[in-house]
Parts: sequence; structure tokens; C-alpha cells
Amino acid sequence: MIDFGGHVPKRKTLDLTPMIDVVFLLLIFFMLTSIFGRPMLPLNLPESETGNIAEEPGLSVTLLQDGTLHLDNEPIRREDLAAALSKAFEGAPNRELSLRADQGVLFGEVVKVMDLSKKGGAEEISVVTEAL
Repeated sequence: MIDFGGHVPKRKTLDLTPMIDVVFLLLIFFMLTSIFGRPMLPLNLPESETGNIAEEPGLSVTLLQDGTLHLDNEPIRREDLAAALSKAFEGAPNRELSLRADQGVLFGEVVKVMDLSKKGGAEEISVVTEAL
């Protein structure tokens, strides 16, 4: 009889290359989406222990410590806020607005911006805080 040698078992290993490729693609995807997700202004929000975590409405007004005002991350003058809000709310089913004010802004200034927002047609104003 002819001896062909013993059966040499193949090495059974899992090829990790496709899995590593997928993980790197996911990493790149999440890095890019986090960069382009929503531009944020440098803001130090006040802290709150009892604040509710809720989804923010689409429209937001930001009041920075230096007194500048932003509507959806675009600078705007105080005089133009009510007109810009009424234009933005035109035909909108809900007139919700989120107000972001820096921790160092005087309360009187926040109230003035809230008053301008109400004049612009905002029916519900949510004050954004930092949760503890």
C-alpha cells in the first residue's frame, strides 16, 4: 500500500481583517457625524438638579456673556430678533423655542430676550440648563 502521509489538519483561525475594516469605517462615520452634527457656541450653561431632560425644539436663541445674541447659531441684533422669529414661526404648527443663556448673563437680560421672543410669536420657551 502507498503511504501518503498522515492527515495534517488545517489551522482553524478566524480572519479578523473584515471585522477591523468595519470597525474603522464605523469610527470614521461617527467622528464625521459628530463634527457636522450641530455647531455649538462656547457657552457655560447654569446647572440644575431638577431640570427635565427633553428634546429641544428646532429653534434656539443663545445669549452669550458678552451680550451677543444668536438665533440658531447665527448672530442677530436684538432689534431684529422679534421680526426674525415671526418670520421663522410663519406657518409653523408649534411655536416652541429653546433659550440658552450663559451663566454670567444678568437675569434682566434673559427676561428682555424672553420678552422679545414672545413678541416674535414664541408660545413656549424652554430654558436650557446643564444637568447635574
